[in-house]
Amino acid sequence: MKKIYLFSFVLLAIIGSLVGFGWGDMGTIDLDQVTLSTNESSSTAEASHQEDHEEEKINEQELRIQKLEEAAERGAAPHIPVLTYHNIISKENLKERHYGDDGNLSSTIVLLEDFKQQMNVLHENGFFTLTLEEFEKYITSEIPVPEKSVLLTFDDGHKNNYIEAYPVLKKYDFHAVEFLITNRNKDKTVPYNTDTNQYLSHQEIEAASDVFEYASHTNSFHNLDNGTPYLISKSLPEIQEDVETSIELIGDTNALAYPYGAYDEQTMEAMDVAGIDFAFTVQAGYVQPGDDTLQIHRNSVRPYNTIEDFKNVMEIN
Repeated sequence: MKKIYLFSFVLLAIIGSLVGFGWGDMGTIDLDQVTLSTNESSSTAEASHQEDHEEEKINEQELRIQKLEEAAERGAAPHIPVLTYHNIISKENLKERHYGDDGNLSSTIVLLEDFKQQMNVLHENGFFTLTLEEFEKYITSEIPVPEKSVLLTFDDGHKNNYIEAYPVLKKYDFHAVEFLITNRNKDKTVPYNTDTNQYLSHQEIEAASDVFEYASHTNSFHNLDNGTPYLISKSLPEIQEDVETSIELIGDTNALAYPYGAYDEQTMEAMDVAGIDFAFTVQAGYVQPGDDTLQIHRNSVRPYNTIEDFKNVMEIN
């Protein structure tokens, strides 16, 4: 009985304490005020996070400018390579559809294992991966860049660029440009499956934006008209409208990669009218200040390229 009395006494003491703290009458709690306070705290935290993020971006930009200036002083690049990738797929994720009738991998696929080796070579040799803005200022003679500079580009906006290539690039703090076919980017993010040809979702585009920046590969003109690329077969107004749509969807860009590397004088005129100042071809070669900004050379990386081939393009002895 003493135990029961003692338990009852403790129980009453606890209840009394709760009542003393206002827990005894839930009707006295202003739930709207609680919600408001919570929202205010959340908004304050978000604002603080945003400020920290903006400060980080400013610091990163200042650091890059410093690195560019210091490296250029040691020796500015007389010319630089631009590399082009499409699909990055690991051996374990390869499917029968990735091979041609001759048994060789499609020319647009680079094995993840080879890509890792290539990026490690760039890292070990101290290469500086340019942003698109830095590259544009280099080709227009506004700034010098270090001798060991490179612009990394990816065409089409494949999902595997985020799933397989992105972690490698992030590991080395590399920058790259993704040329998007914007009508293939959707809101819904689906599971990774190399059985089909998948493209980046809007969520994945945003998630990868700390490594990738985005430019145009047209909106819906990455197509053929009886074997002729749309950028050749369509009229100037049609090309202009499609490119302007892609620019609007990306948000802000003045750069484009020609689908299939196909273009002519009318295509370049359409680029100029649509607001594209920098257009990339698939013609091999190096880039130097003063080059035609609507006919920028790029070196395509293929599955049959050896690491020695890669080093030769990068002029690594």
